[in-house]
Amino acid sequence: MSSSFRNPGICAAGLCGAAVAALVCAPPVSAQQIAFVPQAEATAEWASNRILTIPATSASDESIKLGGDLLRISPRSNLDLRPLLTFQNGSIRNLDNIEALVDFAGDYRTLKGEYTLNSEYHREDAYNAQYGVAGFNTLNPNVPDTAGTGAVVTGLTKSTYLFDTGFSYKFTQRWGIEGSANFDAVRYSTDISGDLVSYNSPYVGLDLVWVTSQTSQLGIGPYYTRFDPIRHDVGAQLSDDYGISASYRIRTSQLSTSTITARLERDRSPLPGSGNDTTTTWALEWVGLQKFLTSALRYSVGRFLEPSSFGGRTTEDQARVQYTRTLSERLLFNSAVRFTRYTDVGNQNAGTRNRGNADLSLRVLITPLWYVSGGYRFAYQNLPSQPHAASSNGVFITVGYHGREPPSN
Repeated sequence: MSSSFRNPGICAAGLCGAAVAALVCAPPVSAQQIAFVPQAEATAEWASNRILTIPATSASDESIKLGGDLLRISPRSNLDLRPLLTFQNGSIRNLDNIEALVDFAGDYRTLKGEYTLNSEYHREDAYNAQYGVAGFNTLNPNVPDTAGTGAVVTGLTKSTYLFDTGFSYKFTQRWGIEGSANFDAVRYSTDISGDLVSYNSPYVGLDLVWVTSQTSQLGIGPYYTRFDPIRHDVGAQLSDDYGISASYRIRTSQLSTSTITARLERDRSPLPGSGNDTTTTWALEWVGLQKFLTSALRYSVGRFLEPSSFGGRTTEDQARVQYTRTLSERLLFNSAVRFTRYTDVGNQNAGTRNRGNADLSLRVLITPLWYVSGGYRFAYQNLPSQPHAASSNGVFITVGYHGREPPSN
C-alpha cells in the first residue's frame, strides 16, 4: 500500500486544498453564487454518567464551536465546505481542549450523469468519539463508525478521514450504471485491543441500473472492500471482502428518497502460519430521507456491514431515526434515537455489543440569526467486557448564531 494511504493526513491536506480550489477556481457559470455562512455555538452540558462506567461518574463540560459554510451554488453544481473548530473544557481530567471537523460535499450534474464527492476530516477526543451520536451529520449523513465503541476515555485522540466519490450515468432512458469508491481511515493516538483500533478501509462498487418508472429504479452489481489494521498486535483482523448488492430506490420528490439494499458478502482473513478463514455474511439496509412542508424524517434501519474500531468487519443491527419539525416561526423541535447491536464478522465468540443514544431538544429563535436551544441526552451500553449495563442521563443548553443562507437554485 502506498505511503499516502498509510498516512491519511497527506490525503486530508490534499483534499482540503482540492476542495478550496474547486470552490474558488471553478469556471464562471450563469446564476452562480459564492457565499460564506458563519456559525457559532456556546454549550454547557451535564451528564450523570458521561464515561458510561459502573459505578456512575457524573461530569460537566463547556464548549465553544466556531466555523461556517463556504458555498458555491450554480444551476449544475453545488459545493459546500464546512470547517468547524471546537474549544472545550470539562470536569473530567486530560480532556483534549481543541477538536476540529472539516466536511466537504459537492455534486455536478449533466443531462445524462451526476457526479458526487463527499469527504470529512474529524479530530476529537475519545471522550466524545466513543460516546456515540444519535443524530445525522447534516452535510455527510452516511459517515461510518459514528456510534463509537463505548471505550469512553480521555487523553486519547481519534482522527477520522473519509473520501467518498460516486457517479451515475444513463445510457438510455431505462438503463444506466452507478459506481462508488471510498476510503475510510481511523487513527488513534494510542490503540487499545478490541476497542480503539486504527485501520484503513477502501471500498469500490459498480451497479447496473434499470429504471422501472419515473420515480424508481433497481440496481445490482459487485463490490470489494478491505479491512487493514495499522497494527496487527492489538487483536485486529485483516480481511479482504467480496460481495454483491441489489438495491431498490424510490424518489417521491426532489428532496425525498428511500433505498432498500441487500448484500451478500464473502470475507477472507489470513490464518497464522498459512491458509485463510472464510465467512459468508449478509446485510439488509433501509435508508432514506422524507421532507414535508414543516418537518423532515431521516432514517437508517436494518443490518449493515461496516469497518469498526473493534478491530475488524462487523455486522451492525441498527435502528436510527431523526425527526425535526418546525412548530412555529421561532420554535424548532428535534429528536433522534439510535440503537445498535454489533457482532464481529467471523468471530461469534466475541459476543454482542449493545449501544444506544437519544437526543430531544427545542430551539427558540431570539432574532432571525440568534437562537437558544436546550434538551435531554441519553446513552446506554451493554458490553461483554462489563458485568452490567451502564447508562447516562444528561441535559444541555446552547446559545448560537447562524448566518443567513443564500437562496437556492
